[in-house]
Amino acid sequence: MYNTTNLTNANTVIEIYEAVDKISNHSLTAMLMLTTFLIIFIVFSNYPKRVVLLADSFVMSIIGVWFFTLGWIGWPILLIPILVFFVSIFLWYFIPE
Repeated sequence: MYNTTNLTNANTVIEIYEAVDKISNHSLTAMLMLTTFLIIFIVFSNYPKRVVLLADSFVMSIIGVWFFTLGWIGWPILLIPILVFFVSIFLWYFIPE
């Protein structure tokens, strides 16, 4: 459990999020990305899995690049959705349905 009582003089929710994310070594943003990935995957689960995986990993790659430019995640966390995107492209083209 982290004590965020006297962590910062943040005035907005974004500043509080950034402060908590900083002391958790960007674990909060990584869990946010994982949760978003799973929610999108579950919501669109009635479509073919290859299509859902491709679209979901593309969206998460874009969100990951955005979070990286904000400084909320590092390279290792950014590479995960990008690698999943490339694997899903491979599955789309080379593995028959």
